[in-house]
This record gives sequence, structure tokens and C-alpha cells, in this order.
Amino acid sequence: MAISAEIVEAEALSLPREDRTRLVVHLLESIEGRPGSDPRQVEQAWLAEASRRYQAYLRGEEQAIPAEDVFTDLQADDR
Repeated sequence: MAISAEIVEAEALSLPREDRTRLVVHLLESIEGRPGSDPRQVEQAWLAEASRRYQAYLRGEEQAIPAEDVFTDLQADDR
């Protein structure tokens, strides 16, 4: 017996945020027909992005946000 999309959706929405995120990635990969990302490529992309953001910060183009504020916002979003 097949499970309906509505049941799967309801169950998925009850998962913790991290599990929902992982599920979304897997679903998108299945739609796009591509395998998971190479962790080395992901790491290199994040390093490049971190460097770009830091250089923008040094030039005064980006503003720093205190970690406490970021974590407070994340916790509020998780509720």
C-alpha cells in the first residue's frame, strides 16, 4: 500500500529542523537527477564564500553581527 503525499508531508513537517533540511536536500537531488555533492567541493565553495565575506567586511561593505544575536535568532526560528 502506497503512502499518500499528504501523510508524508505531515510526518516530514513534524521532524526536527536538521532532519527536514536533510530530507529537502535528498528530495531535490532526486528531482534534479544528480548525485550528492562532493564534500571537498562544498568545503572549497564555503572557504571561497567565507573569504569573500571577510574581505567585504574589511572594506566596510558588510556589517558584523554578534554571534549571540545570530544564535538567538536561530533559536527563535526553530520554535
